Amino acid sequence: MEKLYFTVDAELLRELGERLVGQPHIALAELIKNSYDADATQVTIKFSPDNDSIKVSDDGHGMTFKEFKNSWMRIGTTHKKERRSKNLGRQMTGSKGVGRLAVQFLANKLTIRTISKGSSEWLEAKIDWKEAVKAGELTEVTVEYTRKQSGPSLRHGTSIILEELKDTWDIDSIRKLATAVWWLQPPFGSALSYQDDSNDSFQVHFKSGHQGYAETFEKQMGAIKGIWIARLVGKSVDGELMFSLQFPGEQPTIHKYSIANFAHNKGKFNKIENLNNAHFEIRIYDLSGRQKFGIKVGEAREYFATYGGVHVYDGNFRLPYYGLPTSDWLRLEYDHSHRKTVSELLPRSIQVHRALNDLPTLGRVLGVVNVNTSKEPNLKIMITRDRLTETPAYEDLVFMVRYAIDWYANETARRKIEVKKREASSEPTSFKFELVEQVLEEYEPEIPKKVYGEIYEKAREATITAKTNQELVLEQMGLLAPLATAGISALSYQHELKKQFTYIEDAIDRIKAVTFQLDSSNAAKELELQQNLDLLSADLSSWLDRAKATNSLFDYIADTENTKLRHRFRAMPVIKDIVAQTSFLARGIDIDYSQLDDQLYLPEASFAEWGAIFQNVFTNAFNAMLDSPRRLLHISSCSHEKSGEILIQDTGHGIDLQKADKFFEPFERASKISAERQALGYGGTGLGLTIVRLLVDNIGCRVQFVEPHNGFRTAFSIRWRETK
Repeated sequence: MEKLYFTVDAELLRELGERLVGQPHIALAELIKNSYDADATQVTIKFSPDNDSIKVSDDGHGMTFKEFKNSWMRIGTTHKKERRSKNLGRQMTGSKGVGRLAVQFLANKLTIRTISKGSSEWLEAKIDWKEAVKAGELTEVTVEYTRKQSGPSLRHGTSIILEELKDTWDIDSIRKLATAVWWLQPPFGSALSYQDDSNDSFQVHFKSGHQGYAETFEKQMGAIKGIWIARLVGKSVDGELMFSLQFPGEQPTIHKYSIANFAHNKGKFNKIENLNNAHFEIRIYDLSGRQKFGIKVGEAREYFATYGGVHVYDGNFRLPYYGLPTSDWLRLEYDHSHRKTVSELLPRSIQVHRALNDLPTLGRVLGVVNVNTSKEPNLKIMITRDRLTETPAYEDLVFMVRYAIDWYANETARRKIEVKKREASSEPTSFKFELVEQVLEEYEPEIPKKVYGEIYEKAREATITAKTNQELVLEQMGLLAPLATAGISALSYQHELKKQFTYIEDAIDRIKAVTFQLDSSNAAKELELQQNLDLLSADLSSWLDRAKATNSLFDYIADTENTKLRHRFRAMPVIKDIVAQTSFLARGIDIDYSQLDDQLYLPEASFAEWGAIFQNVFTNAFNAMLDSPRRLLHISSCSHEKSGEILIQDTGHGIDLQKADKFFEPFERASKISAERQALGYGGTGLGLTIVRLLVDNIGCRVQFVEPHNGFRTAFSIRWRETK
């Protein structure tokens, strides 16, 4: 039989390029990956001022003419199937040998210049992709090249120049480019450079005259360092330690260690006395769920498997032993595997129960520890230059870093306990039973059918009963809390009555004086008599007004509709009503509503519940301002599509935000009013804020003291999420 041979149309070049890539940023990312596979440590991407050309340069091993001919010019070559780069042994990012065709997706013209490591010859090749496609047969496509002897100053590497770009680049495509290659670059950058010829060293530089391009690229390349859930910074100076722990969106917490404490695992009490100067930064991550900045969880986990851990630098030289996946020099993985729960380093006085359950593994930590053995007489580096000698100074270094990580775990555990305490008060009992039902359903296939039916039926009955009881309790709570508030307010009412009794007694005395004057009146005393009667009338009128105001303090619970009917009330009328009811307690305090949205609606609740909340908060603010030279209550609001907030600020004595949470506990009081004022009965019982939290938990809000605005001393926030 006669034979026919397959032919390949040159159009395949375009077809492969477009189908393999599809988007410009992916095509350009392929060139950066090629530089990585070529053992480069530095790659520079440069956009021309007119945005019509791109140059990608690296300091990789380059190509000889033979390698260019047999590898680059051969589509589908298998040279990357070795899976390791030829000099540094890097894991190769490409394998199919067709990625180079991605460049024709980017531009019509390509120029490649390359110098092989150890060679004195450089090669320049050019290709016009439009002409290549016109060639018809793929095997007829030609590449023009030039071979020249290089000068001694030229370094090995490869440069690719792309001209007549096919796409317009903008900020978004630059961000996407960085998103595609960020994981190639180690986390700590050139400021703490890796040693020469390390297979970890790889830095991507971006240059462009276009505003914002370079900044966008650099920000995205370093995004992995910005998604931490906790940041630890510490230093040792002359035997004293200082640590800073920061959680996202919060101010750092400072912790000092400068007294004799339990040091490392020798059971001795002493200072860090062998280490003069060391400092570190450790960032801890949560590599589950959706990440910010478009970072993929899978890529992030692979990245931490390569670069994670706590690295040690002696000057600018990285000690290779520290930070390897197999190096557990801080015994983090060891303590995890042994389920250790109590720190041997932290003082007992600050430890919380099972704190080390929150100890991070090496797979979600990025850290750098800096020392300088040339300035540390007690810290020595091994002759292999890969690690430090285990001297007492080294033990102090381990203690310092591990102490800080244990402190992080301890503080994280403490925060979880506080959250559970807050949630426990508002989590319905029926919800707990529903969780039991969910677990039962999950394990249904493993439970005998009859047993499962009986257990599920009992759990269902318990859930229904719990919901019924829960609804009854919540209804009673909505009434009892306002009644409790009324009981507390009765203290103020009692004090006010004492003052009014004095007014009445004075009035009686004046009436007696008037009677006496009538008995012995004469024309000369008529004017004085009239004046006394006018004063008496004014005092009685004043007493009547204050009595009515005091009595109105309880108006909001006198009406059954106020205690039973639940509405979404407008905030402004409710707040003004409660202010009016408590006005006799304000005693001349100015109240500013100017920044309270008249159209803001409160979450659904009864008027009695909101009355009890605001009455307690306002009364606390009034009492706090009794001895203040400037007395102003400022009520403002802030609303978004999914949340609302009312902020109540005053110019009183203020509170310590670090201790603010305790004031929600029963019988805790923050009052700092003068002894004279307290003797008159001002101030509450310490139950007001307890009632407020009880009510807002029932309504579905969150209350807390927050940082006040300029000019105010205390700020109380009531927040809620909109459900519609």
